[in-house]
Amino acid sequence: MGTELIRLTNSDLRHLQQKSLQMAKYVVNFCQEHDIRCYFFAGSLLGAVRHHGFIPWDDDIDIIFPAPDYVRFIEAWNKDANKVHYSLCLQTKKYNDHTLSDSIRDNTTTFVTDSTVNLDVNQGLAIDICPLHACPRSKFSQNIQVVLAAGSSLFKAGRVPARQSKMVRTIAKIILGIFRSPGVQYFVWHHLENMAASSDKHYADAQYVREFSMFPFIKWIYPREWFDRVEWTTFENIEVPIPAGTKEYLTKRYGNYMKLPPEKDRHPEHRIVFMDLDTPYKEYRGIKYFVTDKKQKRQR
Repeated sequence: MGTELIRLTNSDLRHLQQKSLQMAKYVVNFCQEHDIRCYFFAGSLLGAVRHHGFIPWDDDIDIIFPAPDYVRFIEAWNKDANKVHYSLCLQTKKYNDHTLSDSIRDNTTTFVTDSTVNLDVNQGLAIDICPLHACPRSKFSQNIQVVLAAGSSLFKAGRVPARQSKMVRTIAKIILGIFRSPGVQYFVWHHLENMAASSDKHYADAQYVREFSMFPFIKWIYPREWFDRVEWTTFENIEVPIPAGTKEYLTKRYGNYMKLPPEKDRHPEHRIVFMDLDTPYKEYRGIKYFVTDKKQKRQR
């Protein structure tokens, strides 16, 4: 029997969105203070344009940075951020929550999903953050970058991708079965990612950029100039940064982005096991997540 999931009520979802917005406001203000470019991205950018706030059923916020700004953001965060309230969670050898993005997490909350319930990691509510990487000039080198980034993503997640074809999932299962050791998996994804991101040292001269994400998005490239300049728009009750090429990006990613998706696709993204947005996650360690006692597991 799989892990039992919870279904959010409308008020639960709205509470989650407001908590996420508080985090996003802090990050955006922090970036302004340190002259760092960042942008609402993916579904959050779509929500900003189509709904002037959250997509009604969305349950997270995505923020992206040009690669040089991402490096500066990490340096500034480690020096100046409110690390008591918020944690910057980077995927490293010592910390891996098996997601493809780094994150900012609210330490005063608890948000446990089916992919993290067995892990001893930060279980606070998260907003996803990630860099936009420079693409090499040649088509051949761009294709190599995709292969390297895809391999890195597989080992970083450390699990079979759920939304891919049966063939892709079978191949992924075989590869992960061969390289089972977490230490080996880290070694592989760390080196593959460094190789895939080697063009970042020439970011200012790059014609195109891409995110290291899941398929099909990992294959897509965008003109760098779309993300060179920050514009601002209203999201709920705050002003948020969006890229100058917002319309072009949304069209490439979603097509007719002002059209709502089918009813069956209007649902939150995360598979939630437990949520308490008013209690620090550490109070639930061994109770709602990272439960090592079999009796506790049965009682959860």
